Amino acid sequence: MVDDLDLLLDEGLPKGRKCLPFIKRAYDCGAQSLVNRSITDKLLLKSGLSFHIGTDDPTMRRVASWLLTNYSERSDELIKRLWKRSGREDIKLIGLLIANIEGDAWGKMLAIIDRGIPIDLVLEIAEEIKRSGREVPSAEYLTRWNKSKVQKQNAVLIASLDMREEFIELISSAPAGGELYERIRKRSLDA
Repeated sequence: MVDDLDLLLDEGLPKGRKCLPFIKRAYDCGAQSLVNRSITDKLLLKSGLSFHIGTDDPTMRRVASWLLTNYSERSDELIKRLWKRSGREDIKLIGLLIANIEGDAWGKMLAIIDRGIPIDLVLEIAEEIKRSGREVPSAEYLTRWNKSKVQKQNAVLIASLDMREEFIELISSAPAGGELYERIRKRSLDA
């Protein structure tokens, strides 16, 4: 049975600037409903993101899989464009793409996130990379990502996925963050 998403994807990914509106239309083909609208509107105001549609994970995974299968050579370009637009679904798609393309996924994640985004999205990206079979990198590797407060905090969040003794100094010396970040840091140090 063909659904709206299949029909849209059959059109193919446009080139240039037209690819972003196309991908946003794909997000709208998911199982989200208008019931989510008031919740997503409230979350959007606080997040600093450009939009939040409420697309479900299966739809996000279908879009990512389609892109990786048919347009993998455009992944790096898409990641940059999606980051610049920075909708909630864009960030989730970036995580799915980074986790499933060759190369240093952790480095790509730490390099692209150059400003604060909601902590749940950072964790989602990190968990997706870990689910792809990549080990949490060493403390030495994560310590190299210290150009900004955001990178240092994101390194802590990555380390928290597989707390090891080597991460204690990295986590305890990282800059302070919000309430959820500090709970994650405390839990990691208490582990």
